[in-house]
Amino acid sequence: MRTVVCILIVLLLAVQVFAAEPKSGILRVSGDNTWVAYVHGKEVGRGADWQAVGAYPFDLIKGSAVIAVYVHDLEPGASGVGGFLGDIVLDNGDYIGTGIEGHDWKASSDPKYMKDDSWIKPDFDDSKWEEPHVYDKFGAGVWGFGAGAMRNVLKNPDCTAFWVWAGPNDASDDVFFRYTIGKAFAVDSNGKISTTWGFLKAEY
Repeated sequence: MRTVVCILIVLLLAVQVFAAEPKSGILRVSGDNTWVAYVHGKEVGRGADWQAVGAYPFDLIKGSAVIAVYVHDLEPGASGVGGFLGDIVLDNGDYIGTGIEGHDWKASSDPKYMKDDSWIKPDFDDSKWEEPHVYDKFGAGVWGFGAGAMRNVLKNPDCTAFWVWAGPNDASDDVFFRYTIGKAFAVDSNGKISTTWGFLKAEY
């Protein structure tokens, strides 16, 4: 009898874990001044007004997704400041926001990525990228006056993310961001899913 109870408990826990694995999500993005967003290495949307938030639904592949966002500050140098605000809302209730401790977004201001799009690929190694510099929380600071218009999209749930940048936001005008949900997967030319070489080395 005890063995049967143990088996039932294990099965119940397995069902709960499986049910909690996300299958889809929404990427919500704002960039000062323009942005292009990618999921699984494919463009899902772009914008040119930081008060007009982009919301891009996407499906996860085996519980995984790689988010990449390019943000350009139209006002060069110290005459303007750049900012990126992003969050991901998954269908299992998980919330992932820029600038929130424990949510490991990566950032780079390396200009080589202006001509090299390898950074948007799921199998790109971003381990040497930096942690974004955190600025104002959504609704406060430099971008606070735009919160009213932005909340037309950033609700259900409310946005608790922060505006971020790669280092000083009056220095680099082009910044690249990445976030990986689950384990990174690469899509080959036949549309089949394969684990990345980096992940295989780390696992085995």
